[in-house]
Parts: sequence; C-alpha cells; structure tokens
Amino acid sequence: MNNQINIIKKGRPKTIDLERIKNVAMVNYWSDGPTNVSLNEICIKAKISKPGFYREFGGEDGLMHSVLLLYKNTLIKQILNILKLEKPFDETIDLLIEYVIDKRDKEHVKNGCLLAKFRQSRDKFGKKTQEQIDIILKERYLDFELWIKEAKSKGEFNHPLSPKLVANYIISQLDYAVYALANGEKNNNIRHFLTLAFSILRKNIS
Repeated sequence: MNNQINIIKKGRPKTIDLERIKNVAMVNYWSDGPTNVSLNEICIKAKISKPGFYREFGGEDGLMHSVLLLYKNTLIKQILNILKLEKPFDETIDLLIEYVIDKRDKEHVKNGCLLAKFRQSRDKFGKKTQEQIDIILKERYLDFELWIKEAKSKGEFNHPLSPKLVANYIISQLDYAVYALANGEKNNNIRHFLTLAFSILRKNIS
C-alpha cells in the first residue's frame, strides 16, 4: 500500500504557474499580434508541455480568453478607474489624455492596444475568445456612457449629443491615439490631437 502511494506521488505533475503562463502569452500576443503567435511558441516560452497546457486551458481558445481577462483587469481597468474618481467632467478628460500620453507603461505604448488587435481579427478566434472580446467592448462602452450620464446630471456636461454617441466618440479618439503612439507618432502631436478632438465636449462650448 505504501509503495502504491509513493508511486502515485512521484507521478504527479509539478505545480503550474498559470499567471506566469498568461503573462507570457499576453506579452507575446501584444507585441506580435494574437494571430502571429503559435501555441508552440507560447509553450516553449512559458516552459509548459502541450499536455500540461491543454490540461490547464483546454486549448488556445481558453488561453486567449484568460489573456483577455488579464488585460481587462490590468490595463483597461486603469483607464476605467479614472472615470470613477468623481472628478469634474473637464478634469476627467484631462486625466484621460494624460494617461494615454504619459502614464501608460512605456513598454506598452509601443505595442498599442491588445484589445484592438483581438478585435481586428475577431472572426479568426474561438467562441470563448470572441465572446470575451464582445463583453469587454460592451462593458467599456457602458462605463463611459454611465460617466457621461452622471456628468450630465451634475450639470458638468451640457452637450446636446446623446451619451451613447459621446461615449463612442471618446473611446474612438482614445483608441486612435494609442494606435498612433504605437506607430511612432510624437507625444505632443497626440496631445494636440486629443485636446482638439475633446474641445467640442468642454463645458464652455455651447
């Protein structure tokens, strides 16, 4: 009996660091694009066997789903937290510009937006990944819309455009700014671009 127990213990796989694997995958998807990174590359760089990988994630779709959740709970959460600071609308706009230009991790700036890269190739991914892309996009949009509605209720934002349209507009400008920075555009140029783009939303504009 004791010999059987010892044999079973020896055959158990080593503990797998799932967070490290997801981080390795996220970095590679982010730098090279999620359609340009093979499962073999992830397994080699994360030092996990394919059987171990499939046991933990069920497949590439499960890994990409997990990576998107990680990205959401780190990078996307940072910008959405700015909306929850309860600062005046105009000040929040300034904080959003500052975050995109100056506060994002310098290594992340050159890689652009991972969510946008997944979105561009959405149809090439599995069901779980597609669903997670849609969920994150919807949640981000709803958070911006809620922030604008609250600003309207406080009298800080009086533009006649609907909160839905304004939310889409702001997100589009921020996404473009991140894309342009990743493609080598100068910080000052993007700052001027965002300042101009958001000027129509400022409180002193009727």
